[in-house]
Amino acid sequence: MNDSATAPGFRRLSLRARVALTFAGLGLVVSACVAMVALHFSDAYVHRVIDEILRVEGAHLRDQFVLAGHVPGPQLRHFDVYSDAPGEPPPPAEFQSLAPGLHEVTSGYGETHVAVYAVGAHRLYVTIDVGEESARERHLARDLLALVLLGTGLSAWLGWAWAGRAIAPVRRLAQQVEVLEPPRRGATPLAPGYAADEVGTLAQAFDRYQQKLHDYVRRERAFTADASHELRTPLAVIRGAVEVMLDGDAGPADVARLKRMQRGSDELRDLLDALLVLARSDDDESFIGHTPDLDALVTGLLGERADMLHEKNLRVQHAGVASIAVAAPPRVLGVVIGNMLRAATAFAEGGDLDVEVTPARVRIALRPAAASGLTPVPRGRGVDERADRVLGLGMIRRVCERWGWKLDEGGDGGTSRHFALHLADFDRSRADLG
Repeated sequence: MNDSATAPGFRRLSLRARVALTFAGLGLVVSACVAMVALHFSDAYVHRVIDEILRVEGAHLRDQFVLAGHVPGPQLRHFDVYSDAPGEPPPPAEFQSLAPGLHEVTSGYGETHVAVYAVGAHRLYVTIDVGEESARERHLARDLLALVLLGTGLSAWLGWAWAGRAIAPVRRLAQQVEVLEPPRRGATPLAPGYAADEVGTLAQAFDRYQQKLHDYVRRERAFTADASHELRTPLAVIRGAVEVMLDGDAGPADVARLKRMQRGSDELRDLLDALLVLARSDDDESFIGHTPDLDALVTGLLGERADMLHEKNLRVQHAGVASIAVAAPPRVLGVVIGNMLRAATAFAEGGDLDVEVTPARVRIALRPAAASGLTPVPRGRGVDERADRVLGLGMIRRVCERWGWKLDEGGDGGTSRHFALHLADFDRSRADLG
């Protein structure tokens, strides 16, 4: 039976339950067939025995009737003798039309076997009542029904027990696949631990798949790292040229354009840093590092971006707790928080930038100035997705996922935006591992 023909409820059952139900169905069918065969042969055997007894005893009574000229007696408990001769006990009406031979007559009193003999011009009727035998057959039928139920239950129990042992390799393989991390630890061979059967074939398929996955991730990381390094050289040239031109005799209009180019190069630098961190985030070496003071790191990032914040007429409100240690390299935290600052202030033109540093999170919120006169920017789903691509938030979220952090984003639908980097879950998980 294919899956398309299987009931939806059956498909939702576990493999062990399916095997147990299959065994139960098999036990039901086999037990029912055995019970019906036993009931059939029992009934046929009893009828043959009764007919043979009736034939032998009927022939004996017929001989006595011929010799004595009347119905022999005494009457037995299960045997009755009738005759249509004058002065003899007459047969019941349902027997009078029977021809000579053996017959089975069923009436409201049960089943009766009748042997009819022709003796001269008269007939002799010898009957045997099998009512008690019918009662025994009903008892036998009930016993066989109990046997069917017992066989079904026993089959289900055996199926459940044996299925547990049969699917143990599948469970073990599932547990091993659950903890696999091909991007970080490479391909871990699974097939050597299993026999050359269906489970072993499945393990080989997993080995091939995780090898493909490892090769793909390795190529992706290599490309990302190479691209990041290669782009740094032309970016450094552009930044150097912009700084030289700013130091020259540029006019106010040119200075504004050069400042915009400088901000663009800074954004590109942040994106390249995020790409490099993302490319190395699967290596074990990337998890080695310690940031002794998170607030000092944030203060340094604000200092690096002081000119940009001043140009955007942003007033920084910084509130932090000193000596917050985080079990993560400063470079990773700097890339994440730097991109959060850039994302929060990308469309800002005046207002307050609130930066809060606590042991549990880093929160950056932009509160636009009431008199800025800016038109709110619609924030539909498409706008959010474009902003993620432009501002690099998608990459930052991937970095946070690799480190077990959580990045929340919100806003009022206009120019107000806030970001929160939650570190508590990550620190607690690292403490549990330690």
